[in-house]
Parts: sequence; structure tokens; C-alpha cells
Amino acid sequence: MKKSIQPKMILTLIGLLSITLSACLTTTKYSPQESEPVPEMTTQNLPPEKFELPAPLFYLQNGQIWRLDPDAQSTQQLTNENAPIESFDLSVNGMLAYISNNSLITSDSQGNNRQVLRAGPALPPISDELARLNDFEYITTALRTPCWSPDGQKIAFIENGLQIFNLKTGQADMVWRQSTTSSNPTLFEGVLSWSPDGRFILLDQYTYPIENKYYRWISLLQLGESLHLNISPQSGGSFAWSSDAGDLFLANQAFGSEQSLMRCKPETAQCQMIAEFEPARWYYHYAFPFVSPDGRLLVLMGASNDPVQQPQGLKLISVRQDGYGRNELRRDRYRVESGLWAPAGNGVLIRLAQGTDDFPAGSTLWLSVEDVPAVPLPLPNATNLRWGVD
Repeated sequence: MKKSIQPKMILTLIGLLSITLSACLTTTKYSPQESEPVPEMTTQNLPPEKFELPAPLFYLQNGQIWRLDPDAQSTQQLTNENAPIESFDLSVNGMLAYISNNSLITSDSQGNNRQVLRAGPALPPISDELARLNDFEYITTALRTPCWSPDGQKIAFIENGLQIFNLKTGQADMVWRQSTTSSNPTLFEGVLSWSPDGRFILLDQYTYPIENKYYRWISLLQLGESLHLNISPQSGGSFAWSSDAGDLFLANQAFGSEQSLMRCKPETAQCQMIAEFEPARWYYHYAFPFVSPDGRLLVLMGASNDPVQQPQGLKLISVRQDGYGRNELRRDRYRVESGLWAPAGNGVLIRLAQGTDDFPAGSTLWLSVEDVPAVPLPLPNATNLRWGVD
């Protein structure tokens, strides 16, 4: 079932549920539980020297930025900050931008030429997540989530609203100021992504004061125009842009419903529900979509007979951009915490939310779109994965 819905309808339907982002080789739609069981794949007998990453991989580990070479073996620590790095991003030009000690810092891809672009006041640590989101000092002065523009000339970040630092001018401009005193205060938690054409920015957002960690949403800002609030729940949510930014795909693995996979028009935030939906029988969950160069939508998908029950795992599939034409790409399934697609669409890096017989929780695996064994990477507890450039 596929429908077009407005953001307010999404808010109404999902908000009532109090939530936050498997197949056969034909288009016949049935649950993976009904298919013939197949053995789980392992990495046994896979020579490491035959595997190579599509590019260097940058990641956070123990509060610093590291690099894994394409050989998937050699690692290098790039930064040595006194305060832990909270988040970072890597530009198309190979420049790092990161937050440490409440400061926005840039360097080259080797950690050299370090420059502090913006320094905020020292903030006391607040371990409780909701307390931090409701703390006035944190709301107004904390710097968070740097995100490079597609051309590598600007950095979007959060500081009392959405700001954009322009490398050419050396100045930061407030794009959308937030307020805790308005009638229905909407605050930004972080920057998720620029659109490929640089016209839109995806953000994490919540209504102040926040009382439950699930009351957080993904919102869409058209620069110089309007802010579309609450287009998708943050919890379990993930997204993908088409290369021309004409479409935004939103997925959710926390709740199985018609809205678990949607295709949206950024200019209007009007969304078409393209998830498979068999009410009272199977509920489909989706995660980490990607629009491949050949136009297919690649995504992880799983089914459950209860909309709030997590599937046993998610499988890698492909569908058309209208949600039809499901094709199973791999037989193995995983519970996934995060995912990063290779730009060419030939595979995805996943971080396991739950361990398997072969891999512990927190493992980082490379899944090819070909049905070959998964490849574990030597990255225990790595987060914030980013592809680099050679």
C-alpha cells in the first residue's frame, strides 16, 4: 500500500504510537520466516589479502579520529586532543572538522594544520541525556555536529540554533535561531546531512522541554526558505538522498508500518509511503537506504509479526524507487546500529547492535551486494564512520 502524506499526518500517526529511522529472488511478497532456511555465512576461508576497502575509512575511537587504510589492516591515529572528540566530518576536499572541548576545529586529513574556528565556553559534563537536552547553558552555548557542505567550503553546526561557517569569509552566520521561550519551542540537537545540491539540511530536532528520549524527530530545512518539522522519527531513523536531491528516502527500523520506508519531495516535504505492508500479518522494518548509481534503492529490511517487535535481523535487498520489485541480495541477516554505504553502491559497512555466532556486538562488517561472506574490520567500538579520499 502506497500513499502520499503530509508531514502533519506523519506526526499524528507516529506520535500516537510514541516512537521516535525477508525476501525472495522474485517480486512475490512473503515473510522470510516462510522461506526455506539457509545457513548463516561466515568469514571462514576468506583470505584477508583478497579484500580491499573502496577508500580509506575515518572513524572515532577512544575520543580521537583514526584512519583505516584500504587494505583493511593498517590504522593510524590522526588527532591528539586533550578533550575527547565528540563528533567529526570529512569534506570532499579531505579536510576534517570536529568538536573537542566545545570548540569547532579543522585540520587536514592527516591531523595537521590544526585551526580553531570557534571556541565556546567550558561546559560541565552532564551524563544524563535528557538533562543535557534540557539544560539552558548547554542549549545556548554547546557546539555540536559539524557537517561539511557538498563543495567543502562551509560547515553547518549547532550553537544556539543552526549556524554555517564560511571558510572564505571566516565568519559564521546564524541560519535558524532557536528559542526556549517561544510558545512551542523547537530546538536542534544535531546536523545530519546537507542535500547533494546544498539547498537543504537535515537536522535532529526536539520540542523543549523534552520528557522522553523517543520524542525526537528528523526535520528538513530549505535554506533561505522554510523548516519542515517532524518528517520522521529520529529513533531508528535513517535516510538517503538521490544524486540530484530531487528525492529524499526515509527509513525506520524501530517500528514496522506503512511509514517504515518513504519517498519524499524536499521542496514540500510531501511523502509517499513505499514500504511493504501486510497488517495483522507481517510488519516490515527498513534501515540505511542508498540510491545506487543505476537507480535502484538498496536497503536493509526485516519482517516481524508485531510492529514494535524488532525482526530477528535485517537482510540486504534492492527495490525500485517506488518500493516494488523486491530482490534479495544477501542471505545473512543482522541487527544493525549504523550503516555507511560505499559511494559506488557495491557494499555497505554496518556496525552490529547485537552479536551473532560469528561476530560480537559492536563489530564493524563489510557487506558486499554480492552474496559472499561478510568481512569483519579491525575496528572494535568504532563510531562516526566516514569515507576518505586517496
